[in-house]
Parts: sequence; structure tokens; C-alpha cells
Amino acid sequence: MRKLALTTIGLLFLAHTAGAATWSVLAFSTTPQNAPDVLAAADALMSSTVGQEFPGRLLLQANLADGDNPATHSFVPIYSTAADSEAFRAKLQADPAWATFQKTMTAKTTPVSSVLYRTVQRWGEVSDDDIVWRLHMFDVGDPAAFVTALGAFMDSETGKQFPGQVFLSAVVSAGLSPVTHAISVGQASEAAIEAWEQNLAGNADWQTYLDASRAAADYLGNNLVRTLKGWGGTLDEVTAP
Repeated sequence: MRKLALTTIGLLFLAHTAGAATWSVLAFSTTPQNAPDVLAAADALMSSTVGQEFPGRLLLQANLADGDNPATHSFVPIYSTAADSEAFRAKLQADPAWATFQKTMTAKTTPVSSVLYRTVQRWGEVSDDDIVWRLHMFDVGDPAAFVTALGAFMDSETGKQFPGQVFLSAVVSAGLSPVTHAISVGQASEAAIEAWEQNLAGNADWQTYLDASRAAADYLGNNLVRTLKGWGGTLDEVTAP
């Protein structure tokens, strides 16, 4: 991924599309020694007067497996609406707490990339207890068929047994990238993800989904991340239809 100017960290609280929950993956690299300082800086920002007015959900995540991506962590801000973001960003940029946070980010991190998403649909039990996420990326040629395929699987007998949450999102902006959509799968642990994926082997509902998905999109790969801490409202509240 191409590196961006440090000012892209300012997108941390920027929403992108009205009418659906919007979220970003704002990736950066840091060292194990500096990672606690980044967490402390985010804590300080979110506990400040302006941080307490934040109307969304903010996650700090660590990358567990992501190929040759140089990023080690990401901030993931999630908003219900663009109006919420616009109003909060105006407050944030005028507050000294934001400048203090940026100072730490400048000294302790290197920005890597930013990707903007809009949620399309969600399934399962949305809970902040799910802290391990696998993000599957696609180049979708037939969006309607792609959504239908995933919805049919989640409504199947197998899909109804899924112990976690699933979000389908469309890419709003990601630079020169073939990714058009992402499926975010959240579960309580890496062990839970492994158990679920093993359960799908040879499953007829899963095979039906794969056939329909492959007809509508090209699968580009996935990465695995762990949520280190969250701030603001609940994920359920922020992403409610």
C-alpha cells in the first residue's frame, strides 16, 4: 500500500456517505515499544471533553495476519451518518486535545493507508464482545447477486447457527485498488473463527453460497485483526439499520 502524508490521520473522525453507517480503516505502523503510547494517546483524546462528545464507535486494532502490508495497527472509526461526523469533526479540529493526539501520532507512528467504506447490510448478533475480525475483500461485478448470495447463506439453517456477526460493506474510496466490497466477520476469538471455518467444510449451504458468490465476484484475499480497545457508543447502536 502506498504511504500517505501524516495529515491523513486527520481522517480519523471523518464520515463519508449519508444514509448508511460509514467506517474507515486508517492503517499505520509503529513499534512494540511505541504501541502503548499510541493507546494512551487515544485514551487521553477519547476521555477529553471533546472526546466524550464523540457520536460513533472507535476501535484500535492490531494486525495479526495481512501479507506484505507494512501496517501494524489501525484506527477504525464508525459513524451512523455523515452529519454526525461533520459536526463532530468541526469540534475536534478546534480542540487542543486533537493537537496533543496528533503530536503523539507524528512522533510514534508512520501512516500507511486509509480506506473508506459504507455498510450495506449486517447479520448475526452484533456485539462488542467479538474482538477478532477477518476481513474478506472482493472485486464485485454483480453487486445485487453478491448481496443476495450472502443474505441467502445467512438465512440458511447453517447461517442461522453462526456464532458472531457479519457486515457487508462497499468501498467508497481506496485509491488505486481493485477492492469494491468487504465482508467483515467478527467473533469472540481466533479459536472460534477456526472452529466455525472447520464446520463449513463439506457443508451444502456453504457450497451453494460459494458457487453464487464466485459467479458475482472475484475473491481477492483476507486479513485478520484483533480489537485492542474500543471507545464511544456500542457497535450495535452505531450500525443499526
